[in-house]
Amino acid sequence: MEDSTIDRVRKNLTTGITRVKWMANFVAERTKAGTSSAKLLYEISRLENRMDDLYRQIGRRIAELKDKDETGGRDIFRDYIIEEALEEIKKLRETADSYRSRAGNMNKSAK
Repeated sequence: MEDSTIDRVRKNLTTGITRVKWMANFVAERTKAGTSSAKLLYEISRLENRMDDLYRQIGRRIAELKDKDETGGRDIFRDYIIEEALEEIKKLRETADSYRSRAGNMNKSAK
């Protein structure tokens, strides 16, 4: 009879250890996905801050051109500084959208 009790204890202990390992792995994967998602959201925030800086730069440049009356009837969007800022904003927005998509996919797969 003792052998069967020991066997049951051993079997239950093995089953318990297997479940604990599974749970630890599950929690680790969820934490990893959450951390990766948080990093992407932080990067998105940094990109948006950079875009805000560029928008301010464009506004300043427009004000400078207006104050100096350098527009001369030309399209202000053809100004080199404004064109460069708008191009960088476009690239930053695409990168941020890509990060948002990746973060969304991580959250969907983690559920």
